[in-house]
Amino acid sequence: MLLLALAFPFRGGEARFDLGALTGWIALVPFVWMLQGLRPGAAFKWATAAALPAFAFVLYWLFIVVYVHGHAPAWAGVAVVLLMSFAFALHTGLAAALYAALAPRAGPLALAVLPAAWVVAEHLRSFDLLGGFPWAYLGYAVHQDGPAMELAAIGGVYGLSFLLASVASLVTRRRYVVAVALVAVAHVLGFGLRVYHTGPADPEAETIQAGIVQASIPQQEKWDSELAARAFEKHLATSRLAAAAGELDLIVWPETSVPVILELEPDYVEAVQVLARETGAVLVVGGVGIERRAGAEDYSLFNSVFAVRPSLGFVDRYDKSHLVPFGEYVPLRRVLGSLSGVARGLAPGDITPGSGPRLLANVPDFGSDHALAALICYEVIYPGLVREAVRDGARLLLNMTNDAWYGRSSAPHQFLAIAAMRSAEHGLPMLRAANTGVSAVVDSGGKVIEQTPIFEQRALRVRVPPARPGPTLYTRFGDWIVWASWGLLIGIGGVGVVRRREHMDQGAPA
Repeated sequence: MLLLALAFPFRGGEARFDLGALTGWIALVPFVWMLQGLRPGAAFKWATAAALPAFAFVLYWLFIVVYVHGHAPAWAGVAVVLLMSFAFALHTGLAAALYAALAPRAGPLALAVLPAAWVVAEHLRSFDLLGGFPWAYLGYAVHQDGPAMELAAIGGVYGLSFLLASVASLVTRRRYVVAVALVAVAHVLGFGLRVYHTGPADPEAETIQAGIVQASIPQQEKWDSELAARAFEKHLATSRLAAAAGELDLIVWPETSVPVILELEPDYVEAVQVLARETGAVLVVGGVGIERRAGAEDYSLFNSVFAVRPSLGFVDRYDKSHLVPFGEYVPLRRVLGSLSGVARGLAPGDITPGSGPRLLANVPDFGSDHALAALICYEVIYPGLVREAVRDGARLLLNMTNDAWYGRSSAPHQFLAIAAMRSAEHGLPMLRAANTGVSAVVDSGGKVIEQTPIFEQRALRVRVPPARPGPTLYTRFGDWIVWASWGLLIGIGGVGVVRRREHMDQGAPA
């Protein structure tokens, strides 16, 4: 599984490489070779054992989150990496077992069993790990392969996973010419789609200028009450730096960039409104929201985004709806009540989830061509959740995050690859504001056209790329490749059961 581990962006300190555009296409070839001739139980065990170190290589950054910033013992950091890698490996073992069990009885459909099993295993991982952790899907490996990324508009990241696994299935069955032809056709189709969607610019199309703020506040300082004012001033100064080169229509700050409960701090509120009036820009800033609980004297706290207009002040607040288990809340609180979330600087207890993805309301300055949807941190890794926001009318995606948790590791770069896939799936541009980076601008084909280095204060000033006209096939039909994969496996399994029963009936004594 070494090739699978190398299919995703890697960084350790200053060393960095990203080989996915090459290794992604062949990552599963040795894996499938290993499974040849194995019974389902043996396939499950060998695949799980092989996948464990591969995913540990990909997810090692969890140690930094738990040990360095979560202040847990070192053994706990190692344990989290191993446990999460083992959970990922179990799903890989499931895909292997399904392949070993169903491929021999699938007849002409045998070539599709591996891709379908892989997609089903990834789909399970999107919701069965305490809310799901859809990280390191095979399809993300080709995030720098422009023509391949174009195909995400048809089948999403799951469709790309199916495609890459299909190549491995063909190669291991010695269908080399067909495998090469499949890769070639995929790139020709993707290149054609890219050319079709990047024709001459419409001179009458609305364009907006945006500023992305990366103030680079170290995680150990972020929730220090004595340093809160300094961190806030740094965001204000970086915003003014972005606006100094000319008028801006929109300024985006990272997740929880205002390190106080904003609605209870009039001085901070006034400073944000002054900035909006000075720059003439709509501000979208991350902060902590608060609401009194119905029938109670205490309050609920939210991981929130606030929209501020120059003439009207604060016009909307969006609350993060998909929270990170053990980060922003502790699942099974009655059983694990003594634990606290890693992000305990955000709130003394659990963060409260919002009602779900939607457009930012009362921000009509840009018109419907640039309707904004805010996706806070991990919300962007869930394809279905982003699709909800797009189907609500979003034409420009904003991803605000705080990646300081990860240090100089692979995670910020892996996270950017995931975020870029959401743009490719829906044909929409994205502005990504990350506290310590990687902040970026992504075009409607999923191409990162500008990005910042990590752990540097930057003011990124950009012209927002145009969205593609109309909804993509993926926006319309969602994860159809997932349901087709489930149907294929269930169908093959069902036919096998029927045939076995018929064989038993024929052999039964009269």
